Amino acid sequence: MKKFEKKTTQKAAEKKPFDAKAMFNNENYGNGLRCVIICILAVVLVVGINIFAAALPTQTANLDVSTEKIHSISDDTKKLVSKLEKPVEVYLVCEKGEENDNTTLMLNLYADQSDRLTVEQVDPAFSPQMVEQYTGKVAVDNNTIIVVSGERRQILNYGDYFAGTSFVLEDYLNSAIQFVTSDTLKKVYFTSGHGASQLADSTAAYLGLDGYEPAELKLMEQSQIPEDAYAVVVNGLTEDLTEKEANVLLDYMKEGGRLVLVTGYSDQTFTNLEKVTGYFGAYLEKGIVAESDQSRYMEDNPANVLPYILTEGNQVLTDGVEYVLMPNSKGIIVDKNLRDTVEVSTILQTSDTAASLFTNIFTSSQETIEGPFKLGVSFKEKANGGEARMIWFSSQYISDASIDAYVGGGNLTMFLSAISWVSEEEPVASIHGKTISTQFLTIDSSALNVWKVILVGGIPLIILAIGIVVTIRRKRR
Repeated sequence: MKKFEKKTTQKAAEKKPFDAKAMFNNENYGNGLRCVIICILAVVLVVGINIFAAALPTQTANLDVSTEKIHSISDDTKKLVSKLEKPVEVYLVCEKGEENDNTTLMLNLYADQSDRLTVEQVDPAFSPQMVEQYTGKVAVDNNTIIVVSGERRQILNYGDYFAGTSFVLEDYLNSAIQFVTSDTLKKVYFTSGHGASQLADSTAAYLGLDGYEPAELKLMEQSQIPEDAYAVVVNGLTEDLTEKEANVLLDYMKEGGRLVLVTGYSDQTFTNLEKVTGYFGAYLEKGIVAESDQSRYMEDNPANVLPYILTEGNQVLTDGVEYVLMPNSKGIIVDKNLRDTVEVSTILQTSDTAASLFTNIFTSSQETIEGPFKLGVSFKEKANGGEARMIWFSSQYISDASIDAYVGGGNLTMFLSAISWVSEEEPVASIHGKTISTQFLTIDSSALNVWKVILVGGIPLIILAIGIVVTIRRKRR
């Protein structure tokens, strides 16, 4: 036992003293220290980049590579917001954690454009009184937007701007901003009766956002058009007016009236209506228009006409419109000997190979009139009360929401622009809805037939031929 203790004591005595300098000069310690410093610098760099990115404007921080540009706003929107003269408050009514990413991103993009536009999120669970101040006691969905300026407000329901496959919030916001910052609300009267189409809720909403107040007008009960009318719309007429109604409209036009006329297909003659249109030397052709050019109709139906859109001199009416679909339309005839004071401009026209088919009531035989045909025409003339303006569309579907979906909003855009044109107002810039799901390609009938041949016949035959060649070569080996 003693010997063991002696050896241990001797070994302990032989240990070297602690050398701190040697430890720092050690190669392993140096490598470890460098790793620690690099890790610290990496953490500092990442945190710094995140802080810097958070301080950047939303448009700079988000690179939009989507084909539909869902994560950016148009130049028209930037111009509208940057020129605001009145303060605008935008409230996003939404519970924490339930925000829609596309909605919040869009609102931040708007806020970046002007100091006069502010965006604030309001949680209805914590601030119910603030929400009731603008919505009353009506419950609203998460991501509902309230746009306020002064005494005016506009509520954008989540289901309206973010439904189906399109995201149309930018269009709604632009219209809401113009509505709350405008000084006056313009009244547009829609006539009722005679088979006229009722104004769709979505169309009425767009009119309201554009600063118009839609109102019903019963012509039979009027001796004249109300003085506060910015415009009168006869929407989708399929039966003739009475003589009294026609006279009220005719007197209105002679005094500088503003009329948007939409007629639907009918076998009867619009005798009284043509007293009004005849003031501008315009009448309806017989029969229904059918296209023979397959690139100018849809769904393999020659009556579903895709007319040419004539932009020269019609920029206000055609801006933002790529296609218009005019099913079951009639041709509009314009008198060539019309007085020189009337300015006429064709907006929509068929191809030269279109035809109008009708039945001769005297012989009961089918007859044909050759095109081209005018399907949309504008008229204007200086009158006693100012400048009389009229736009005539010869298909009742120009304002139909279901037809509008086939042409990406072209029909509705042109219809709303027509109301702005006749009332001599600058139309609100239309931003087409941004598709948020798989987008299907819509092609005309001629292209569809070509692709049928290629996909059903051409490609299978090519694959079959390649298989035969490969099989023969393998047998010869």
